[in-house]
Amino acid sequence: MEYVIAVLGGVGLFLLGMWLITEGLKVAAGASLERLLAKWTRSRLRGLLSGTLLTAVVQSSSAVTVAALGFVNSGLLRFERAVWVIFGSNLGTTLTAWVVALIGVKFKIDVLALPLVGVGALLRVFAPVDRYRNLGMALAGFGILFMGIDVLSGGFENLGSQFSVPEGAALVWLVLAGIVLTSLMQSSSATVALVLTALAGGLLGFREAAAMVIGANVGTTSTALIATLGATANARRLAIAHVLFNLFTGVMAYLLIAPLLAVVNVVAGVTGLEEDPAARLALFHTLFNLLGILLMWPVEPFMSRFLLSRFKERQHSLAKLQFLDRNLIALPDAARAALAQEMERLLVQYPVAMATLPGADAKRLSHVAIRDRLLEEIGDFLADVGRQHLNDEQITVFQMGWRLQGNLLNMDDTLERLNGLGLALQRHDDWARVESILVDWFASAGRQMEEEWRAGDGSAGAETLLNKYEQAKHGLLASAMSGNLSRASLDLALQSLSQGRWMLEQWQRALEYYTNMAGTPPADDPEDSERLMPDA
Repeated sequence: MEYVIAVLGGVGLFLLGMWLITEGLKVAAGASLERLLAKWTRSRLRGLLSGTLLTAVVQSSSAVTVAALGFVNSGLLRFERAVWVIFGSNLGTTLTAWVVALIGVKFKIDVLALPLVGVGALLRVFAPVDRYRNLGMALAGFGILFMGIDVLSGGFENLGSQFSVPEGAALVWLVLAGIVLTSLMQSSSATVALVLTALAGGLLGFREAAAMVIGANVGTTSTALIATLGATANARRLAIAHVLFNLFTGVMAYLLIAPLLAVVNVVAGVTGLEEDPAARLALFHTLFNLLGILLMWPVEPFMSRFLLSRFKERQHSLAKLQFLDRNLIALPDAARAALAQEMERLLVQYPVAMATLPGADAKRLSHVAIRDRLLEEIGDFLADVGRQHLNDEQITVFQMGWRLQGNLLNMDDTLERLNGLGLALQRHDDWARVESILVDWFASAGRQMEEEWRAGDGSAGAETLLNKYEQAKHGLLASAMSGNLSRASLDLALQSLSQGRWMLEQWQRALEYYTNMAGTPPADDPEDSERLMPDA
C-alpha cells in the first residue's frame, strides 16, 4: 500500500510542477508567445516549428492546443496553419520525456530539485517585476516536477521488485491503459513520466512501456474534445483534426511497433543509449510522432478541405456566437480580435433595423431577442476575461468592450420601444399621414448609420441628419395644427422621433467604442458588408 501512496504522491507532485511551469512561463512570456503563434505560421513548416517550440517552452501541448483553438476562432490564425501547430505540439511534448529520461531517472534529484524550488520561491516572493515573479514560479515548478519524478522512481523501484507486467501481455490493453491515464490526468506528459519511471523501476518491459506511450499520445485528444463543448465551428474543426492526427499516429505506431522498436535499437546503438531503457523509450516517443507528421504531410490538405466543409450550420447561424468561446478567456490578444469580430457581426444589423422604422415588425423583435441573448453571453465572457492577468492596455480594451456591450443593449431596448410606438400608431386612422413623414427620416437615419459604419466615423453627416430631424418634427407639428393629426398620434410620432434620435446617438457612441476596441477601422469592402448584413 505504501508503494501505491508513493506513486500517487509522485504523480501529484509532477502534475503540480507541470502546472506551475506552464502558468509561470505563459505569464512571464506575456504577449510574445501569442504574437509568435499568430504571425510565425505562414507556412506548414513554420506552423509545425512554432507548435513544437511553443510546446517545448511552456511544457504543455494542451496549453498550445487551446491557444491554437482560440487564435483560429479570432481569425488571427488560418485553420490550415493551426493544424500544423497542433501537429508540432505533439512533437514538442516529447521534450518532457527526454527531460525525465536523461535527468529525472539518472541523477540524485534533490541536488537539483531543492535549489530550484528555493530560488524559484524567493523570486516569486521578492522579485520586483511581475515577469520575474512568474519565472520564479516556473523554476519552482521544475523543482517540484523533479521531486515528483524522484518519488515515482522510488515507488516503482520497490514495486517492481515484487511485481511486474509480464512480457507478451496484450499490447492493446496497455494502449487503452495509456489512453485512460492521460484522460484522467489531462496530461500526456504525466502519463509518459509515469511509464518512464515504471520502466526504469522494472515494473514494465520495454515493449509494454512503448504501448502505453502510444496510448498516452492518443489520450491527449481528450483535452481538445473537452475544449469543443459549446465552441465555435472553427474550434470544432481543429479539435477533430487533432483527434484524427493522434488516432492516425497511434494506429500507425501500434501497427508498426516492431519495426519502430528495431529502429530505436539501431539508433540507440549508434548513440550509446542501448543500456538506457528510459532514453530509448523517449526516442521511441519522438520517432513515432515524427512518423505521424511525415505521413500526414501529403494527407493534411485533403483533411483540411473536408473539415472546412463541416459545421457550416453553426458558422452561419445568427443565433449563436461565431468567434467567442471559453478557449479565448486566457488569451487576451486573441480575445480582443474575436470580440471585435463578434461585435462587428452585431453592429451591422442596426442600420437595417433603423431604416425599416417606424411600424411594428415581429421579425425585428425576434432579432432583438437573439441579440440580447448573445450580448448576455458576451457580458459573461468579458467578466471571465476580467479575472485574468491583464496589462493596462488590455484592461482599457476590454473596458471599451463593456461600454460597447452596454450601448448595444440600450439600442435594443430603444428598438423595442419604437416597435411599441409603431404598433400604437398603426391603430390610429391618421397613421398614413404620420407614416409619410416618419418613414423618410428613419430611412435617412439608417443610410447615415451605414455610411458612418463604412467610414468608421460616427460624426460624418450628423449635421445634415439633424436638419432632417427638425424638418420631420416641424412637419408633424404643422400637420397637427392644420387638423390632419390627432393629439394622440402627434404625441406618439414625436416620441418615435425622439427615440430614433436617441438610438442614433447610442449608435455613434457604440461606433467610437468599437473603433477604439478593435484598434482598426471597420472593413469598408462592399462585399464584406453585404455578407455580414442580415435580412431586416
